[in-house]
Amino acid sequence: MKTSSSVLLAAVAAAAFAISADVQAFADGLGKGPGAYPMDCTKAKDKTRCEALNKDIAACKDKLGDEWRECMHQPAQTAKFTPPKLRDCAKARNRVRCEAHNTALDACKDNTTRAEHRKCMAAQSPATGKR
Repeated sequence: MKTSSSVLLAAVAAAAFAISADVQAFADGLGKGPGAYPMDCTKAKDKTRCEALNKDIAACKDKLGDEWRECMHQPAQTAKFTPPKLRDCAKARNRVRCEAHNTALDACKDNTTRAEHRKCMAAQSPATGKR
């Protein structure tokens, strides 16, 4: 009888420990709430955008559902884009093409993002055709 009570006591203790561990894990998750969590921006390609996103996550942490989506759906800031410098066409193999590229760079120098600069360059550059 003594061994069965020892086994029963061990089983009850194990069950109590398992239940308390589950409750603790559940309680830890309650503090976080729904939604996204801030990211580590140290390894991000665009640190400015990552930091802006983390600010949005912090600002929207108390909102739920559609309200959270509306709060988070803001255009993120991008890093400043520095357009390329003009080329020296004196030593270029194709001087006409180099000068056309420089003219396009000069026309697109005011674009602030890389995507805008690429679109502008595509519109300004002449069609190259076959090489």
